[in-house]
Amino acid sequence: MILREKVEKRNNIAKQMRALNDEIGDKKWSPEQEKRWGDMTKEHDDLDASIQREERLLKLDEDNLDNNQEERNLGADGQESKESRYNAAFENGIRRGFNNLSVEERQLIVQSRAQSVGADAEGGFTAPTQFRNQVMETMRSFGGLASIATIINTENGNEIAWPVSNGVSEMGVMLGENEEAGEGDVTFGMEKLGAKKMTSKIIRVSNELLRDSAVNMAAFLSNRIASRIGRGEAYQLIQGSGTGHNVKGLLLQANTGETTAGANSITWEELLALKHSVDPAYRAARSHWLFNDATLLNLKQMKDNQNRPLWLPSVIGDTPATFDSDPYQIDQGMDTMASGKAPVAYGDFSKVQVRRVAGMAIKRLNEKYAELDQVGFLAFHRFDMVLEDLDAVKLLKNA
Repeated sequence: MILREKVEKRNNIAKQMRALNDEIGDKKWSPEQEKRWGDMTKEHDDLDASIQREERLLKLDEDNLDNNQEERNLGADGQESKESRYNAAFENGIRRGFNNLSVEERQLIVQSRAQSVGADAEGGFTAPTQFRNQVMETMRSFGGLASIATIINTENGNEIAWPVSNGVSEMGVMLGENEEAGEGDVTFGMEKLGAKKMTSKIIRVSNELLRDSAVNMAAFLSNRIASRIGRGEAYQLIQGSGTGHNVKGLLLQANTGETTAGANSITWEELLALKHSVDPAYRAARSHWLFNDATLLNLKQMKDNQNRPLWLPSVIGDTPATFDSDPYQIDQGMDTMASGKAPVAYGDFSKVQVRRVAGMAIKRLNEKYAELDQVGFLAFHRFDMVLEDLDAVKLLKNA
């Protein structure tokens, strides 16, 4: 079965599942209906996994094609031409080393580094915009929270004082004629939104691979860097300890909305209590559930008091997958159910501000692995996060 047919079949099953759910409505589900639902769920999940594997293989094939980016980017306005020349210089620097570039290519690298505030000053060089965009796009596969948070891109890493409050307690008051407006009595906290530095760790590449012109090295490196930094950033945004060089993650910033009775389980009533611990103003169109894939597997089997499934599959191009009518986001950084852990978060995650600094720095390590005939590459990414409204997102914690 080709990919298109698999996608069509998966979407048809999802529509059947939603139709079954709508047909039964508020009635109690019969054993036959539950079995039908279970069979469709298994077929849906099997197809979904197969589709994801094939899409991943297609993406890898596309990344390994030689895009001839320089010819494609040449434009009449001069700016595109300069960017294209820099991309070509960057590719040559990856393959041959930056000490072996032409005078013009070196000038392009130096100019770009000078224009990028805060770029690494000890032998690092600034990745071109196209390369960084490829990294950021691929990182979306690993960053569940970042996909639903507000992203702030800044040119430098200067520390920002960011006000934090409990939004529910903020309310306007009536004002009489000629009466002076007073200050709000809400206490604002201040969090520091900095630029914590993360490294991809060293990526070792053989000189045989570097000399193979059929391989798009920029695409190869962007995928490897995105995988490492994407997973690392996602983990920090959730689990960061907030000490030293670590980000202060969501689990340290968000308040607890509900605590479960069991140390390794969650009930429907407890999830409902979590949802309603968040003010209705934040339970509008932007509300999401956030949990890892292991928790999703558990929730897929959960039913309400009428035996109706709480999870409904997505129909691509139609409706998203939902849990109790709200969309959810998978983030592998979230806790797995265990005593004292927080496996579920709920609320308006647009109140999470994720700050990323432009100017991704990369180093080429020529001598470190010379005896192995290999070259090392190292990338640096700077970011931080803050939950600006403590009432917008709440956690469900296990007892």
